[in-house]
Amino acid sequence: MMARNAKPTLLRDLMRLLAALGIRAALGAPAAGGDTRAGEWRSWCGDGGSGDTLGWHFYCDRAEEPPVVEPAPEPPAAEDGQSATARILELRKALEEARAEAILDPTPAKVAAYLRLQQETLRKAAAFSDVFRRTVWASPDLDYTLKRPVGALAKQVWSDERRRERDRALARLGERYGLIYLGHAGCSGCKVFGPLLRAFATRHGLDVLAVSLTGEALEGWPEAVADNGRAARLGLGDAPVPALALFDTKTQRVQPVGFGVMAEDEMAERIFALTALEPGHDY
Repeated sequence: MMARNAKPTLLRDLMRLLAALGIRAALGAPAAGGDTRAGEWRSWCGDGGSGDTLGWHFYCDRAEEPPVVEPAPEPPAAEDGQSATARILELRKALEEARAEAILDPTPAKVAAYLRLQQETLRKAAAFSDVFRRTVWASPDLDYTLKRPVGALAKQVWSDERRRERDRALARLGERYGLIYLGHAGCSGCKVFGPLLRAFATRHGLDVLAVSLTGEALEGWPEAVADNGRAARLGLGDAPVPALALFDTKTQRVQPVGFGVMAEDEMAERIFALTALEPGHDY
């Protein structure tokens, strides 16, 4: 019998000790006949109805309040007589202001407000872009890609036709134009460009006057003539070499084609543009 009653006696002694030390009052004494443990928990972390819960190691966790999300600022309303440009500037200013506020004080509410205003701006831009392309599709006179295609297949067709047109123009070039080539024996670029120019001129039946600035033979042009002031008289005295120019027999004018090493396709395109196309034709 003594072993059976030892545990309740120990609990009573412990409660008396706590009461003597004043701890029972701090923990909150239960009502008579009530649940001692439940009373202690409720008195320590609230009455159970405030949303508080007993935390780890007797620290109570408060229920977190949801963040307050401010509504996005409304886009500026159009005023009577206000121009479209002014309205765009106001919208841009509002977007920049919301962005600046979110950067300086990055609360969830301010970041959300900026993102909502940004989405509204993007929606307007997307609507404009969609109507823009639909208008271009329905208006051939406004579709620049019909003049200079960007699609792979259409661009290949355009390039093939352009090459044929260019070759026809180059085949007639010798009727009015000749080429002037300036170089010198010590020019490394001339050693590459000279033979390339020889092949290009032969392919298209063009006459070339090769001028050696030092009087020595040029790579690919053993018949080159000495300068003797020719480059200066042509207005190319200080030109870097290799240099290539067109000579118009009709107007007696010299027109530079380019300086430095050029590939055959680049030479052909430049000569075609200078002799067969009006300025602004390709743009």
